[in-house]
Amino acid sequence: MRRFFLIALLFSSIYACKPGIPKTVLPPEEMEKVWFDIHVVEGYASTLPTPDTAKKVASAYFKGVYKKYNIDSASYQKSLEYYYNHPKLMNEMYERVLERLSKAKERQSKLDLKRSVKPIQ
Repeated sequence: MRRFFLIALLFSSIYACKPGIPKTVLPPEEMEKVWFDIHVVEGYASTLPTPDTAKKVASAYFKGVYKKYNIDSASYQKSLEYYYNHPKLMNEMYERVLERLSKAKERQSKLDLKRSVKPIQ
């Protein structure tokens, strides 16, 4: 019985020492969603004809993304800095974001194709 308690104590101390993501940083799942929306905004803004218009429009959309996730630009930047300092985790997250962006692009392409094809009457 004594061994059991020693082993349990050992495992609990190892688990307790494991560094986690600070509470002030967005969790990976939420950060992935924010990145997805940010990239969609950046993609849309890149299609606008003038840089000034793109900046104004993107700024408004970025504020909308922050509002959607109940964050502000400072907490986003702090989270971004954390993930920059943990490149392995950031890479894994970005792979999922890129996969999601690819699927969204594929769905949009299919919708655009359906809209462009007119039935013969």
